[in-house]
Amino acid sequence: MGDRVTAGLPRLSARVVLVAVLLAGTAIRLAYVARPLDHRLLAAWRQSDYVQLARNFWREDPNILHPRIDWRRDGPGLVEMEFPLIPWLGGMLYRVFGNHEQILRALSAVLGVGGLLLFAGLARRLLPRPGALAAVAFYAFNPLLIFLSTAMQPEPLMLFLSLLAIVLIERWDRTQSTVTLLLAGAALGGAILAKAPAACLGFVFAFVVLRRSGIGALKHVRVWLAAVLALGPPVAWYLWARHFWVLYGNSLGMSNESPFLGLDMLRGPEWIIGLLKWQTLGVLTPLGWILLLATLRARRSATALPLVWLGSVWLMLVVSARTTAADWAFYYHALAVAPACILMGAGFSALHGTSPIREFGLAPGRLRFGLSLALAAGSILLMVAATTVVIRRRDGHEDLRTMRACGLQFASLIPPEGRIVVRGGTTVHPLYGTPAAHDKPMFFAWLDRKGFTYGDQELSLATLTAIAARGGRYWIAEPDELEGPLGREIEARFVSVDRCGSDYTLFDLQSASAGPSGPVNPVTGSK
Repeated sequence: MGDRVTAGLPRLSARVVLVAVLLAGTAIRLAYVARPLDHRLLAAWRQSDYVQLARNFWREDPNILHPRIDWRRDGPGLVEMEFPLIPWLGGMLYRVFGNHEQILRALSAVLGVGGLLLFAGLARRLLPRPGALAAVAFYAFNPLLIFLSTAMQPEPLMLFLSLLAIVLIERWDRTQSTVTLLLAGAALGGAILAKAPAACLGFVFAFVVLRRSGIGALKHVRVWLAAVLALGPPVAWYLWARHFWVLYGNSLGMSNESPFLGLDMLRGPEWIIGLLKWQTLGVLTPLGWILLLATLRARRSATALPLVWLGSVWLMLVVSARTTAADWAFYYHALAVAPACILMGAGFSALHGTSPIREFGLAPGRLRFGLSLALAAGSILLMVAATTVVIRRRDGHEDLRTMRACGLQFASLIPPEGRIVVRGGTTVHPLYGTPAAHDKPMFFAWLDRKGFTYGDQELSLATLTAIAARGGRYWIAEPDELEGPLGREIEARFVSVDRCGSDYTLFDLQSASAGPSGPVNPVTGSK
């Protein structure tokens, strides 16, 4: 049956279908490039930080080794983070084209399209023609990848370089070319520089090398050189970036976050549910799990590499479950998409083909062939539906819309050099009580101002007074912060400059309240 189907799908027709899928995937990845940084955000923290980083490479020090954020308090803003290639490129392009956030989105989109093309080539080498077409379609319409294709954050670069590393190590497995092995190591090193979770792909490299050369591979200089290229630059960078945390206390969630699975988490199933949720909704779809199960009967030559690949990513997700199981960390799961799509394509081929082995109790024939098509089509439809949900969630953040509108209202009262003070967020994980990054950056990005943040647990009159003594002046207070005795004490102590409905209040921390006759506006000098 599978031979007849393959014969009924001429090579030219298969290429037409492949090109159509690639064009559709490309169009979706380019669709939202023109958006500025407004309220339409899912990963609001990450994207706001990248806008600041690019802006500061443009205006301040262009040295790529000196990334700077705006919530810098009274310091220089140097921050511990992954290697800042994308914001640095954005800052350099700002010098040519001006400050346009869409440049950062365009860089992500180019990487997303490049990753789609790399994946298509890999799928065609690993899978039979029908399975490869299915795998490319799954990858093209995956909701996580579509979201990340215009997201201003490190994942697009990490995903592209991770795919490039896998493509190169698979090519080395076929050609034994020393140059290819060294390029594969360099690509893996670049992926880890882009974001540390890509280090899990080292297991894939070890599997391929040991399967090809056995333990004797450790005697080969080229293997050690590839390992140095993969690990040396990331170790050097992250040690360098670490010293910014030591000196200034600024981090994008590395030293000020506890990401790893701990014994305290084993008391409840929340982390398991969180991981399965995003693997199901963002990576495989419910029907995709069935296709994944079908790979048990697929050719080992087609599934060995992607199985180890997916297993290494799952291991990373489990080890880092304190972070990766959280709802906000959905984009961490994107690293699993490529191997999952390869395996789903392999499962499709196993059902679709003529192997005499029974699948799900079905012998080869029309029923099994129909099941393969139904599972593939259903998975794609579920991905399209998930993408629609993602876009609606991204565009429907009324809290961010209000937050941005109030910030822009206040911006006219805050001089460009005025230091703002904003609430950061909780300093501890809500479930486990471990340290959590809490430097909320959105106001800094929208208002284009520098200043201070503080954690939810740190708010007090003493905290605000200490921040004022260090140069912080314009405090944007949220309604719940002005409740109770503390709120009354704050309003009696500091001048209220402006209000944005019932949502936010702008205070001047360096001007005393004028008492019953009303506050003095520090900008106009009037009451």
